[in-house]
Amino acid sequence: MTREQLKALLALQKKDLTLLQLKKESQTIPARQESIRARADAARVAEQAAKEAIQACEAEIREDELEVEAVRSQVAKYKTQQMEAKSNEEYKAFNHEIAAAEEKIGQAEDRELEHMSRLEELQAAKAEAAKEREQAEALVEAEVGELEARLEVIKSTFAEVKDERTQLTEGVPKEVLDQYMGQLGKKQDAVVVPVKQKNCGGCHMELTPQTLHDAHSSQKWTTCGFCGRYLYDPAVV
Repeated sequence: MTREQLKALLALQKKDLTLLQLKKESQTIPARQESIRARADAARVAEQAAKEAIQACEAEIREDELEVEAVRSQVAKYKTQQMEAKSNEEYKAFNHEIAAAEEKIGQAEDRELEHMSRLEELQAAKAEAAKEREQAEALVEAEVGELEARLEVIKSTFAEVKDERTQLTEGVPKEVLDQYMGQLGKKQDAVVVPVKQKNCGGCHMELTPQTLHDAHSSQKWTTCGFCGRYLYDPAVV
């Protein structure tokens, strides 16, 4: 192993780690975009649900109004008929019917008031839902576009770095490069690491005296007996 070969391998690793980072970031972008779109979809669903709840409440209010109108019409008929009553018993019977009808009117008006109060709450909820939907849609327009632009930058940078790393492979022995690529594919992380005191800079296990000697001598390519990473003396680089 020469100093130039080690430097070439470290430079290659730097490019490869950049490529791995870019790849990982690019893979997260579709999910991030989908999450933003899902929030907007949920906001639209919530706003629609609020609209439908308002429509249902308004329908209940109309039913209450129609019921009150119908019963009041019936009360008016009872009173007209009462005026034509031919006996005291018949007159009292109409009084009973009128009282029952008026009680029914009161109950319907109470329900109407409850529904109107509920309607106010629903209208406030709809306004809040509309605000949330507008914000979510604005976020889709802004952030999804930004992520799409970032993805294009990643693709462009990835292509540039890949071209640069191709040139660096010429300075590394084939057998070393093959082993390096195999380790990189498995670990998805640095596989050429410095010796740190007596430990591997990758797995942090304590190295044997012979491995330490070989790594510090820099006469040959030395690997960690535990994780298989290439080791080097940081003082050499």
